[in-house]
Amino acid sequence: MTNGTIQDGSGLYLYEDYHTYPNWTLFIRDIEKAHNVHSMPIAIFAIVLTCLSTLVNFCLCFVILLTRELRSQPLYACVLNFCFINLLMGLLVNSLVVYQEMSPFWKLGPIVCKTWIVLDVLLPFTSLMTLILMSIDRFVFARMHSLYKSVKFRLQREVYAILPWIFGIAIVLPVWIGGFKRSPIDVQDMCVFGLVDEASVASPILVFFLPALFLVLVMIFTNFFSFHQNSTEQSRTPSARSVSTRRTSGYYAYENNFSVVTLYLISVTFLILWAPFHMMNLLLAICIACMPPYSLIVGFTYMGATVSSVISFFWLTDYHIRYSLKHVICDRFRKQNNTQSNTVTLTLIEG
Repeated sequence: MTNGTIQDGSGLYLYEDYHTYPNWTLFIRDIEKAHNVHSMPIAIFAIVLTCLSTLVNFCLCFVILLTRELRSQPLYACVLNFCFINLLMGLLVNSLVVYQEMSPFWKLGPIVCKTWIVLDVLLPFTSLMTLILMSIDRFVFARMHSLYKSVKFRLQREVYAILPWIFGIAIVLPVWIGGFKRSPIDVQDMCVFGLVDEASVASPILVFFLPALFLVLVMIFTNFFSFHQNSTEQSRTPSARSVSTRRTSGYYAYENNFSVVTLYLISVTFLILWAPFHMMNLLLAICIACMPPYSLIVGFTYMGATVSSVISFFWLTDYHIRYSLKHVICDRFRKQNNTQSNTVTLTLIEG
């Protein structure tokens, strides 16, 4: 073994300063015991989660891409980006969970291990940034409708799709790549990692708590201004309401009828199920001696993994997505005498 390490009776190689982290040894042994006992149930759950995530998110991406009226709208470009991120979560993160639980040793090397861990943080954070972007869009639409119509530009869809990834790379990668440190225990054939003290504290704050607080504030203000605007519109004369209705037809019918309730449902569910995991990480970063049981860590981890994998199912409560799904799945693959067009046409509805 390398210099500066000693070997205990269980075969774990401990660095000479391991006594500074007394709970690490118990934690690693707890992992080994849990792996031997619970590896099969966790692997089965990860397989089911991966299959559901792939099915739900692939279908939604397929429907949006195949429906011209949806893929041309910036808001539904965000939905497409959200589903694509969760699809990657199932294929790249959950699939490696299956490998880790089914294989007695980690044989993919430290690079794949670190990449897997970084993706496990980057993808949920990018999903959260997408929800924030959509909430900001709804706030500007409700509060500054004239400005919202005036700032339309040619590459809005592309910007909406790229911005969450830019924020994710700019915030997550410096913390998680620059913050890796040597584990107090050198564990052979296991994917074990650590973060420096500053990074371990900054990570849950930057990737969850601050964005979550901002998202909640945006949702509150959006709901307040939307309620105020609806009350004002109800007090208008019939002629004024008819003029307003005509103005919101066509291109802006999608913005008007986008389901804010669905967006709120997804956002709140996402925050609630990810909160315990990040609260635990922040607690461990502040209190090294507060090492919880490994089973509790696994439970909180899979709460977040589950919501990131299958939360896209809630988008089916949106009218336009349900309408498109009906035509794409039920009508497009039904045998008919006439050949159907490659583009689904939606009937624009007015608010």
